Amino acid sequence: MFKFHSFRVALIATLFTPVAGLAGQFVVELEAPFKTPSEAMLQEAGVSVDETLSAGPDSYVVLTANDEGAVRELFQAAAITPEKISEVLFINSPTVGGGKPAGTEPRDGHQVYVIERPIPGVGFFGLEKKEKISKGSNAAIAKLGDVIEWDHSYLTGEGTYCIYRADNPDTLREHGALAGAPIGKITPVSQVAN
Repeated sequence: MFKFHSFRVALIATLFTPVAGLAGQFVVELEAPFKTPSEAMLQEAGVSVDETLSAGPDSYVVLTANDEGAVRELFQAAAITPEKISEVLFINSPTVGGGKPAGTEPRDGHQVYVIERPIPGVGFFGLEKKEKISKGSNAAIAKLGDVIEWDHSYLTGEGTYCIYRADNPDTLREHGALAGAPIGKITPVSQVAN
């Protein structure tokens, strides 16, 4: 009994002990494709590049950093002006709702898109609600068939940045209507996961 109690106390202490240098993810909106700073600049700022979603005048980059200040320092040093920086609070995907993950590459005839969805507070929703959102998207995809595929979504305090692959933007709009998900801006991008 003593060993089990000691284990429980140690586990609880571990769960509630702050972790120094715990990094988070940030989605940064840009007015031009992201030009990755030098490795030395990235290391000095303590930032890593996770994914770039380039589309000319409307581009996005997903970074891991200790805090937003580190992201801002990197961008200032690299002479890059961000339009907006959003902290990622959760990454949703088809698997959260019991669906199959997207393939490793887009299907023939598919374009990668970023869909901005204005859903205030979505990143703070409970897991049950996030699962429900995922199941709704999966059901809409099942109804539409192979013309659409959901990769993943970055949930923030203001909304989502959803990465989908589809044959055209109208399919994305139809998916949104079926899933009951609002659609803000739809941007065709070139996706590079680092």
